[in-house]
Amino acid sequence: MARKNAFTLVELMVAAVLFSLVVLGFVGVFVASTKHIFHARERMTSAQLGKYYLDPLQIHVRFDTWNQPGNELTPAGAKSGTSQTINRSNFSEQHEVTTVAGTDLRRVVSTISWTEDF
Repeated sequence: MARKNAFTLVELMVAAVLFSLVVLGFVGVFVASTKHIFHARERMTSAQLGKYYLDPLQIHVRFDTWNQPGNELTPAGAKSGTSQTINRSNFSEQHEVTTVAGTDLRRVVSTISWTEDF
């Protein structure tokens, strides 16, 4: 009987199928992690923009102008802020000023929204 030193075609086909399944698994993990990293970066950008949009409202927290009509913190429903495009994503800000019941306190809720095109 002759001794066999090479792989058969069936063995090569099975090895190729197994290798392709492993590679496809790695590609799936890579794509999912890329989306996760992109989303985390957009969330960090929106947090920084929230601070950027809310900082100018601090100048209106003054006792002598608290109830004046020009004060930006006068409860008047939702107000749209500005929009910015960063890293090919369009971020927009909207804030709403409400009065806490029974007090002279005001609450500002700022919402940053963006679209992810990934």
